Parts: sequence; structure tokens; C-alpha cells
Amino acid sequence: MRGKAAWACSARAFAASQNPRLPRLLAHACVRAGVVCFWTALALEGRAVAAWHEQNAANSRLIASARHRQAAEAPRRWAERMKQWLGLGGVQWVAVPAWSLPDSPKMRSLGLGRMWAVLCPFCNEFHTHSPGEVGRTPHCCDEHDRRRYQLEFAGLLPVEHRTRFYRSSKSGLPRLLHHWPETGLHRSEAIGLLAA
Repeated sequence: MRGKAAWACSARAFAASQNPRLPRLLAHACVRAGVVCFWTALALEGRAVAAWHEQNAANSRLIASARHRQAAEAPRRWAERMKQWLGLGGVQWVAVPAWSLPDSPKMRSLGLGRMWAVLCPFCNEFHTHSPGEVGRTPHCCDEHDRRRYQLEFAGLLPVEHRTRFYRSSKSGLPRLLHHWPETGLHRSEAIGLLAA
């Protein structure tokens, strides 16, 4: 009964702190006043010491469980740090089928030799790699991009992909210049056009 006024002041202070029109500084002051009134009411009723011990016990349980969680996660965090240090962290590995090129005059005319063709899952274009079932960096990605694929040999290039592979390989070859540039261009610009 002695703490009734303190409980009422605490409730009013907490309710006032929830008012959205109240400036932020005053809202913080209301929360602090509510906490002071709350602990005053507990002290007037003789329950402050018990509440204090109960709160400390709950906090120590939370701290102990947090420490236990941190200790349990320490090996995983250490492994993640080692992966990042070695440059393996965050790499997205995808298994992709790799096909050898058929021994046909059309494919031999590409001049690729013994290469494996891969239909890239990232850019949906064909890439060629030397044979070997190992992890590779796609040609469409750079070293900082963490996308990689693992080659898995799948036999000869399927018939439905041969024409598309041939066209994509031919499109990447250097083009011959059929018409010389105008005579008004500087020599360095003409040399740049030769590579087109």
C-alpha cells in the first residue's frame, strides 16, 4: 500500500514515454523517471532486494548461455576465418557437366584441340577448359567474384548443343577487316580497327 503512488507515477511516466509527439530527449527522461519510480515502489514494499537478486540471476543465466553459445561457435568461426584467409570463404561451387568435343571436321576447324565444353550456369554461354574434373573459374567471372564451378565429365558434346557451341566459338574468333578505314584517320585508330 505504501508504494501505490510510486507505482502510479511509474505507470504514467512509461505511458508518457510512448507518446510519438513527445521529443526524443523528453521520452528518454520519462523512461528514466519511470525506472526510478518503479524501483522506489519496490523499495517501499520491501521487495527491491529480492527483485535485484532475481534480475542478477536472470542476467547471469543469459550471460552464461551467451558464453556457452560463443564457445560452441568458436570452431566454426575459426574455420570461416581460415577459409577467408586462404581465399576459400564464400565461394559458390556449382557442379556442371563438361563435354569433350567430337572428332569431326567442323569441330577440328575451330582449332581448339582436346578441350572440354561447358555450358556456364551463370551466363548461359559456352566456355572451354582443358580436360580435368577440377574446380574452375568461369570465363564470365573475375577472381573477386566468388562463383566457381566443378567440372564433371559427361562424355561427348550432345548433338543438340553442337551447332550452338560451334556458332559461339566462331563468334569469339578475330574478325578480318574487309574495308580499310577512311584516309583521315590517324595511324593508331587504323591499327585499332585491324583488331576488330
